[in-house]
Amino acid sequence: MNSKLEEELEKLNVKRVKLSKFLSKQNKQTVSANQLELLKQQKQVMAKYAKVLKLRIEDLKEVK
Repeated sequence: MNSKLEEELEKLNVKRVKLSKFLSKQNKQTVSANQLELLKQQKQVMAKYAKVLKLRIEDLKEVK
């Protein structure tokens, strides 16, 4: 089970990096202000999700 969580975390982190790179290149001419705000919110939620996954992985390691 641990490996599935680690794989999920790895995939999430790849997506987070891609989103961060995308956001760093965007401005109001390429993406609407609303879309930009929503993408920023998505990035924040992804970071929280990654943190929870890390905590779950650590917790499972401690149980063993």
